[in-house]
Amino acid sequence: MDGREKRALHFLIFAAYLVVSSSPSAGLIRLAGSGSTQCSGRVEIYNCNSYSYPYYSWGTVCDYDWDLQDAEVVCREQSCGIALEALGSAYFGQGTGTFLHSNVDCSGSETSLDNCRYSSYISYYCHHGRDAGVVCSVSNPEPTISLYSNEVTWGQDVSITCSVSEKFSGGTFILQKTSGSFSQSQTSSTSSVTFNLHNVNFDHDGLYQCQYMKTSQRFSSSSVRLTVSFPKPRISICPVGEVTWGQTVEITCSVSTQVLGGSFTLSQIQGSFTRSQTSNTNSATFSIPNVDFDNEGLYQCQYKKRGSSREFSSPLSDSVRLSVTGKKNKYGLTLGTKRE
Repeated sequence: MDGREKRALHFLIFAAYLVVSSSPSAGLIRLAGSGSTQCSGRVEIYNCNSYSYPYYSWGTVCDYDWDLQDAEVVCREQSCGIALEALGSAYFGQGTGTFLHSNVDCSGSETSLDNCRYSSYISYYCHHGRDAGVVCSVSNPEPTISLYSNEVTWGQDVSITCSVSEKFSGGTFILQKTSGSFSQSQTSSTSSVTFNLHNVNFDHDGLYQCQYMKTSQRFSSSSVRLTVSFPKPRISICPVGEVTWGQTVEITCSVSTQVLGGSFTLSQIQGSFTRSQTSNTNSATFSIPNVDFDNEGLYQCQYKKRGSSREFSSPLSDSVRLSVTGKKNKYGLTLGTKRE
């Protein structure tokens, strides 16, 4: 058989191999060796320029400069998840045939190892004791995000935990707000990190998500909402106890916050009395002159402040009771009578 016939036969064999392969990329690269799986093994490339017996062969990759970015491309070609390890020194056993790539330099985003920079010149350093291998995850990571409490008060500390499955240990976690510029990142050797937000304010209010990356790819979690509100206001009444019909009563509302310029609202729980007052301090005093029996009942306070995107409100305060008794004349007779 002359050279032309060999080349023709080689072409037919190669074409038939691609036809029965699931895809062209699956026919050009494979993972082999001792202990190999669909997503782990020694990296072998089909040598379509081999014209010697048996007319085609598989070559290996030298582990010189072999890293996770290079392994990431191999995992993508194999339709696996992300690269967990880039292995050298013939971890999966020594291959045969020629070395096809050395000094591989991928960014990690390429779709094929052939799209990466590499050297076809094989140095004396490369021998089959230096065959490169990869370990890929079977599927992509799915980060999760958790909050100890979704509702916090202004000035509190908040902890947000990002995590992935333990098989993805090691990598970088990024905590981001879905709107705005907030972003923090942490590199971890484990499968989770906790971000601590100190003295939260209304800029921290919003939706958050975690991103995880081990090489060039980012994987995002679902979103959780952090709601920041004012602390619970305090309420006090003067005078304390029962008051006489016609007296003046003062009810003071206060809140522990440095966000001033909001408004306090005093409301009667069962009744029509409601008043609001803007304050440049952290308290407001409501005066109720000439109280009568309509003013009797329980009262609560609330503090509100308009932010750039919405209005922020405190929880309702505890309640105080206003009790009214009838006024008596000098003979000890009650002048006012509570209406039923």
